[in-house]
Amino acid sequence: MNARLLAAFLCLASLGSGCIIVDHDDDYDEGPCCNTPPPPPPGQPGDVTFLWTFAPDFRCSDVPEVKRIHISIPGETLYNGGVYACNTGGVDGIVLHDFVPGNYSFTIKAYSYTDETLYEGRGTFTVNGNVRVNIDLSPNGMSYAYVSWSFPPNTYSPNPSCSQAGVTSVGASIDGGEEVILNCADGMTNGGVPTPWLADGTHTLELVAYGRDLKGRDGMPLYFTQGTFTTSAGSPRSESFRFYVVGGLSVSWQLWDGYDFVDCSQAGLTAMSVNLFDKSRGEWVYPDGDPQPCTGPFGPPILYQFLKPGNYEVHVRGMKGSTVLYTNEDDIKTVTVKAFDQKLKTDPSTETILSLN
Repeated sequence: MNARLLAAFLCLASLGSGCIIVDHDDDYDEGPCCNTPPPPPPGQPGDVTFLWTFAPDFRCSDVPEVKRIHISIPGETLYNGGVYACNTGGVDGIVLHDFVPGNYSFTIKAYSYTDETLYEGRGTFTVNGNVRVNIDLSPNGMSYAYVSWSFPPNTYSPNPSCSQAGVTSVGASIDGGEEVILNCADGMTNGGVPTPWLADGTHTLELVAYGRDLKGRDGMPLYFTQGTFTTSAGSPRSESFRFYVVGGLSVSWQLWDGYDFVDCSQAGLTAMSVNLFDKSRGEWVYPDGDPQPCTGPFGPPILYQFLKPGNYEVHVRGMKGSTVLYTNEDDIKTVTVKAFDQKLKTDPSTETILSLN
């Protein structure tokens, strides 16, 4: 007999007593109400094995100046105060026992025989059973970042490779330093390219992607990007940058005093100020102008190679101190910058005449 019919029959047969029947339409008669899944099993306690190296991948035997290792884990009291030998039983590391399940943060420092901090590192781990933590300790106060890059979509791919983007190499400059030429593919595989050792703090990065020009010569700037990243000792970070296509132009000038062309000394000028107004985006390329020296009878071509494609107004001022003596702002030129087109020589569209203000 159906269980519900049986319950109803028993209800009718029970004289002088009440009966309540609760009917669930889902016909689910097993387990808790409403098919609620059982709670997840509790986490498992475990041991934590720390294994360390010393950047760049040195072992304890490679750094005899390291006397001891100190591990600190907030909220935890560690054996021997968290102080251990660099190598224990032939292993560059230590096993810490009996951690309750949960998330933990840690700091590791390597000290010299004079108690100077030589290397350090930090990170996090989760205990749900035994866990192993591998860490490469950084020189004290120094760190590095892994830099990767990508290119904008083109007709070949929504996420082009170096060859699909026409790029043969990438130039990188950190904090305005000397440009280093890198293999393009290295920035798109294995997490990116490691930077040199850097002090803690914020750093600037400029990347130029080079390819071949129409004559097959290498070194043509095709893409550009720039930005900042922050390093923290003992905790290398991964930073990703996206290139944008670029074009370029050169700017030169002549000085006209109303009667004749003059040079800088005749005009009494001490400096020039060049600026480009990006009409496509409604913004100045250089918020405070780009200062240039004033030398010779004609302005030498000033190259601007990393411009986003678009239309630019060219503004040039001849300065005596903070006073504008010459300018072209009564006759502004507009130049069109095309992607992958670098106007490295002065042409009529990029040369301007400055008149006495």
